[in-house]
Amino acid sequence: MLATSTTLAVAAQGSSGDELLNDADRVFQQFDSNQYVEAWQNAAPFVKAKIPQDQFVRTMSQARQALGAITRRGWSSITRVQYVGAAGLPDGLYANVDYASTLASGRTVFETLSFQLGTDGQWHLTGYVPRQTQGAIADHAVKP
Repeated sequence: MLATSTTLAVAAQGSSGDELLNDADRVFQQFDSNQYVEAWQNAAPFVKAKIPQDQFVRTMSQARQALGAITRRGWSSITRVQYVGAAGLPDGLYANVDYASTLASGRTVFETLSFQLGTDGQWHLTGYVPRQTQGAIADHAVKP
């Protein structure tokens, strides 16, 4: 019975859009204040196993800094996907949180943060994709 209760608790934790938005806000605060090491430390275990910390920091920093100063972010959608047997991804629940962001210049750009729900019931960062147009994320993926 304990295993079932734990499973239900993890599922319940992963079902809140507010949790995802809070986690996304935390990651953006880290990125905006150059705390990429902290973001890597809280990333999904498979990301940390695949991408060394220095490479993650360098890639995410370059991607984020290319946008420049952001004056406003507003989330536009949350998409959850359950992957089982997907190439290159551990089975589990994933989520993308999409934002429309306003630069200091007044121009709008788009940012997506991706997460995996961990066995600890917490969302862990798996990726960041900034893009100039609102289009398919796969076409603009940041490859660390």
